[in-house]
Amino acid sequence: MLKTTKSSLLPLSCRADIKENSVDSEKRTAVLVWAAGQSVKRYDWEKERYYSEVLSMNPSEVRMDRINSGAPLLNTHSQYDLSSVMGVVERAWIENGLGYAEVRFSEREEVEPFFKDVKTGIIKNVSVGYRIHKMQVEHDNKVPDAIPVYRAIDWEPFEISLVPIPADYKAQVREENNEIKNEVLVIEENLNNNNRGDLMDKIPEIAQDAKVDLEAVRKEEREKTLKEVSEIKTAVRAAGFEDSMSDKIIASGVSVDEARKQIIESLAEKSKAQDIKTTVRVEAGNMDELSNRKQAAELALMARHTGNMEPLKNNELAQEFRNYSLVELARYFLEKGGTRTGLLSKSELAVRALHHTTDFPEVLANVANKSLRAGYEKAPRSWMPFVRITEVPDFKQVSRTQLGDAPKLKKVNEHGEFTRGAMKDAAEKYSLSTFGRIIGITRQVIINDDLSAFTRVAELFGQSAADLESDEVYKIFNTNPLMADGLALFVAGHGNLVASGAKPSVAALQAIRTLMRKQKGLSDSAAEAQYINVMARYLIVPPEYEVDAEQVLSATMLANQVAQVNPFAGSMQLIVEPRLSDVSAPQPWYVAADPSQIDTIEVAYLQGQRGVYIETKNGFDVDGLEVKARLDFVAKAIDHKGLAKHVGL
Repeated sequence: MLKTTKSSLLPLSCRADIKENSVDSEKRTAVLVWAAGQSVKRYDWEKERYYSEVLSMNPSEVRMDRINSGAPLLNTHSQYDLSSVMGVVERAWIENGLGYAEVRFSEREEVEPFFKDVKTGIIKNVSVGYRIHKMQVEHDNKVPDAIPVYRAIDWEPFEISLVPIPADYKAQVREENNEIKNEVLVIEENLNNNNRGDLMDKIPEIAQDAKVDLEAVRKEEREKTLKEVSEIKTAVRAAGFEDSMSDKIIASGVSVDEARKQIIESLAEKSKAQDIKTTVRVEAGNMDELSNRKQAAELALMARHTGNMEPLKNNELAQEFRNYSLVELARYFLEKGGTRTGLLSKSELAVRALHHTTDFPEVLANVANKSLRAGYEKAPRSWMPFVRITEVPDFKQVSRTQLGDAPKLKKVNEHGEFTRGAMKDAAEKYSLSTFGRIIGITRQVIINDDLSAFTRVAELFGQSAADLESDEVYKIFNTNPLMADGLALFVAGHGNLVASGAKPSVAALQAIRTLMRKQKGLSDSAAEAQYINVMARYLIVPPEYEVDAEQVLSATMLANQVAQVNPFAGSMQLIVEPRLSDVSAPQPWYVAADPSQIDTIEVAYLQGQRGVYIETKNGFDVDGLEVKARLDFVAKAIDHKGLAKHVGL
């Protein structure tokens, strides 16, 4: 049985690939596989049926003239703007059943990022645009319900495009404003009739009689299709389902009556498991109510985390939220945003609440931030009293200059001349470093109501950030870094090192304090350098010397003789730091001046972000919300005169 008609097809596209290791960076060329004769499932809108399309890769059945005449390499099949042209097809050919093309990329600046992504394998998907002039429709009567095969036996590729997603049957270009249409000779036959050869001889004769008002048919079918699509979408929305359901039903090609039947069955099935809740939409403009909701939720979650219910006393909504699970809280915020949730499972609730435009992710992020800050602030940081804390505007190198003494005044004799003096300066330089990690609030956390999975982890991250700061500060003591003058921080040349071994004692403390008192300011000549009388304010020791240091600084020592009076009682603040034990024996200890008198160590943060800082985004590596903890921080010794070291025992 043979039937031949004329039909109308718009330009189509099919999936193709970039050939591996084919990119030439110097020539800016790449080899693409633009066709492989693969079968693609499509939909025939005129006959209202699916079919399997196969492109013949017989060279005699493919029109290659146009693609070999400088066909364009386009950005996602865009044909309306010259900026969409990314390159040109240098040559195209068919070999071993595959269609190949060598393309050359434009040297325009805006094309360069795409060429780089092709070279690095980021962009891999290619689609070819083509027209079919003649196709053979084959029906297999031996296979029940088999979809027909539309075999293109006369077709023409005319452009190649780089695309984000390979084309499927939905990739057919069917915009109303697409004027490039062509009539296709359609030959239908049954596969169990071996008559293709006879039919091909009769094609010109049959085609002459196949006169159809194609435009009228297209208009009628288009109007019918649009009406059916509209009715299906209206029915789906009336039942309270998402638009994705109507998309799925429309793609299946069922009638409107069948679609309504599917909607009713789905609604009945869901209703058995869960009642549909009425949602109340809150006007987006009511910012006070939005803010109150978020604040109440944050108070409730923090109360659950800490066990402290005191902050909930005057907030009724927060008291209500205290008994909500995370899933229930997610449902609350979805409904307040206007989303029906009665038919959603726990998993669907978690995913939608984390990825849709609701306040829920912001609430979780704020709770994580508060937990992180709490952990950061309660972590012990023994270095804070003796350092100077500041902020810098960016990551550029910072120069901290110390001015020297003003030149010493000299006596001027009668009729004598005033002599000129100069001030010496020195500079220490540093720049910020960034430290950070990422934690994820996944849908599993929401479903399992595992609040501690991110509050406790965030708190530990905060403690970790504080510990890192302490590591960086005390690394200065343990590594004795070089200063801008080329000398180590603690060295005899700086007058801040006691080399005789001793534990903290009255005599040892007197020796190191004397060194600090005798420090002089910067000057071009030693003769003009002046004493600056630096006072030791802090005694900094490892745990091994804690008892010795407490005895030296104790105010409870009873003395019955003047020689036994403790001169250091209450004069210095003791700081005990275990990180100072990381060095091998002898075990040193230190004194530091008050940073308000002279620079010691400077700790700097990025301006406006003092301490640990977090950012959030919808997860890519995790199925949920990602929280990034970041610390922009540096610690640098600024002036050796405010610090002194005793080598210890």
